[in-house]
Amino acid sequence: MARAPFESLPQRIFLDSSTLQLLLNYGGAIWENEPIRHDDRIRRIPDGLSTIEALRCIFFVNQRALWEFALSDASLAEVAAKKDPHYLQWAFDVLDHWQACLEASGPPSSFAMKRATRLQSGSFNYLSEGDRKLLADAVALECEAFLTCDERLARNADHISRELGIVVLTPVQLWEMLEPWARLYV
Repeated sequence: MARAPFESLPQRIFLDSSTLQLLLNYGGAIWENEPIRHDDRIRRIPDGLSTIEALRCIFFVNQRALWEFALSDASLAEVAAKKDPHYLQWAFDVLDHWQACLEASGPPSSFAMKRATRLQSGSFNYLSEGDRKLLADAVALECEAFLTCDERLARNADHISRELGIVVLTPVQLWEMLEPWARLYV
């Protein structure tokens, strides 16, 4: 990946529920640099360990960079569907922090809200209803990036970016974009 200009680094990043789940499940490795067990299933997932390492790096730098990580009511609905009270409580904590960020920046523009309605068109039928809702929320909330571990979303990043103006990135891709600039924050 070519070095992205500093000005193009995303400042507001929407967390897909797949990423949110990894942050919960591997929080010890991400925030405390705890080792991952040798028999953990993340080791059998292609790019699993590199995804956790990318998240660790992103959130380490974010201690100083202070990027905004967004969630929405649709995010909470997906989390609630898992019927895991610990996961739901954690998602509420993340949402609470995000809402404080949102209050400080003011309401989304009407242009962003209108752009989000594009997801109702037939050109996004390849996405699930849940993914369309989350992407619509991300666009309406004026996020520059959508952070996902979902391969289908990542494969369609070019189309989504072209149509909606939001960059869909995996944690590894986001870290590749941020890494050349990371020293500015530490």
